[in-house]
Amino acid sequence: MNTEHKDINRIIPYGENLRGFIQQKFISSAELHKILKGRGIYSLSSDKEYIVPLFQTLLLSPEEFDLIREAFSSKEDNKKIISRDIVWINDANIFSPDLRNLDIGEVNEYLKKNLPTCTLERPIKLSLVEENPNHVKAEFTLKRVDRNKAWYEQTNIFSGSFQFIKDTNSKGRVIIEHTAHETKLLAEFAIKQQIKRYKSKGCIPEEAVLRKIIFDAFENAERFDFFFQLTSKISSDFLEFEAIKDVSIQPEEAVSESDIKWMEKIKKLALTGEDLDKKFFIHDKKYHRDLKLWSMDSSFKYSYKGHEGVVRVNFGFPDFENGKNEKSEFEINISTLTPSSQTNFPTRSILKKKFLSEIDRIKSAAYNTFITSKKQ
Repeated sequence: MNTEHKDINRIIPYGENLRGFIQQKFISSAELHKILKGRGIYSLSSDKEYIVPLFQTLLLSPEEFDLIREAFSSKEDNKKIISRDIVWINDANIFSPDLRNLDIGEVNEYLKKNLPTCTLERPIKLSLVEENPNHVKAEFTLKRVDRNKAWYEQTNIFSGSFQFIKDTNSKGRVIIEHTAHETKLLAEFAIKQQIKRYKSKGCIPEEAVLRKIIFDAFENAERFDFFFQLTSKISSDFLEFEAIKDVSIQPEEAVSESDIKWMEKIKKLALTGEDLDKKFFIHDKKYHRDLKLWSMDSSFKYSYKGHEGVVRVNFGFPDFENGKNEKSEFEINISTLTPSSQTNFPTRSILKKKFLSEIDRIKSAAYNTFITSKKQ
């Protein structure tokens, strides 16, 4: 999340400095157009392409700039979730007072070496979740200061968290929630250090490793089925599949099915629209062996504790198109949450967390079923 410049109360930008500030995605055209109308300035279009140059010619009043600042500071970053399976010793109790605090010296050394523009806002500490001794969570905040960026982008605050869960018998999960690359890296480092401590206490077998869900764990057709287990075939008490909204696929170099020969040599095909699950190459299994599916955005109706609405969830291997290809790891994030009635910000946050947790639980069960059937 962008944070305001430390001298924001002492300055009113103009010209080129103002242009960069109001071009940011956090500030909408409608909010800017309203300020111009208050000045008696009207534009044929409210698009930023036309109204930003008008702002560059103005000297804003403190009140006008405050309106822009409100829009800038009221947005929140979207959380993404990654989970990995871990094996525990059967009788292990994963909450222990002497394992609560991560070594602040080790953390600061890691930041200094790997994330030199970042500082930790407070020490990382594991706490019980709902008084469950087999579920612990640590939340943390990173501040990033980059002097090479424009004045309005120099300071950013990113939140992140990680959880250790022991489900049944010796099975469990490690969950990472991140809002930026930096919080993901720090969470992975903290988890690695914590697993070492758990192993030294006999909570985790010495030979145990985290099991990731990566792209090349699946054949093409298996990957389609895995995505469908989380969308059209989902089984949940409060989520009901509605539609697939976006799909990203890539054909194999040599396509065997004549109906999709036209896809050959296409590096990426991003589809957006209605009823995508009814398109022949999506619903017909015979085409799946020729297609690499790596991302799917789907909508679900929800009904939870008196709250109803629609939530859109993105599933996928985001690094597939960023160079990691087959080693890309599976992630989940909520694209949008649209309540059917007015809902305050804290409640929306609670709902998002609940839905992410529910889908992650279903994902783990689906992947375990896949691994079992693969072995058989």
